[in-house]
Amino acid sequence: MTKRHLATLPEFRPVLPAIFRAFVLFLTAFAFAGTVLTATNVTPAAAGSRNKNASYSDSQLIDGFMRTVFGAEDPAQRRMVNQGRVKKFPGRVNVHIINLADRDRSREVRHFLRRLSLSVKNLSIVPTSSRKRAQMMVFLVNRRDYQSVIRETLEGMPASARSSLMRRSACSAVTGGRKGARLDRAFVYIVADEGEANFRHCMVEEITQSLGPVNDDGHLTASIYNDRSRLNSFCVFDWYILNMLYDRRVRTGMTPAQVRKVLPAAIRDARKRLARNLATRRVAIAR
Repeated sequence: MTKRHLATLPEFRPVLPAIFRAFVLFLTAFAFAGTVLTATNVTPAAAGSRNKNASYSDSQLIDGFMRTVFGAEDPAQRRMVNQGRVKKFPGRVNVHIINLADRDRSREVRHFLRRLSLSVKNLSIVPTSSRKRAQMMVFLVNRRDYQSVIRETLEGMPASARSSLMRRSACSAVTGGRKGARLDRAFVYIVADEGEANFRHCMVEEITQSLGPVNDDGHLTASIYNDRSRLNSFCVFDWYILNMLYDRRVRTGMTPAQVRKVLPAAIRDARKRLARNLATRRVAIAR
């Protein structure tokens, strides 16, 4: 079914293999130098409870940053050379959305991207109709096609890695880069036909995690970066994590010791922006 479905998109099928061949080359070659995989398992019961505590200490925020930015869900990734380095996109992130689902939810993804770009200082993440210019590809799929779409689009990835994504099969993402810890490509897979709460949880978590905070941690109760989380919105705690990560003082390749020196200043500036951002109501932050 997947091949027939993809074949109905003539502008898509000739381009993706060329994009992914380049991606596979650095993914395979970079496998021992910090390639990042993220996957999320969301149960159908996941619901949208909102975090109402918008007040966090510096130590709480720094702890959350360390757990999400330097952690790794896959044990094999913890041994990689660049695992203990800050990873993020160095510039504009163009996102190409490919709808393969019966219900097209591309508009909701575009809306979230616009709000996210407004919310996070120094992050420019925008939809693009050009597959060649895209750093991030977002696939919207039906549950019945989820595994087959991953299998086909990640054809060059080692079978064990694909199997890991498909076993944890609610939604998933693959992100990595050719130049050390600099991310330059992401593939995001979101199931679009299993309810509003699951769709929003997957959309928010996988897109934002692909930007750098790749690890889920059960200690982060106020964060969507937690496999047991019932959140389905971009909440204040995660807003802080991304704003800290994309602060210009936090540079790609920094170690935990190096980044600890600049995080207090990044947090101080983020606190000043938070009240203004919430007051404007133009940004995607849930309280």
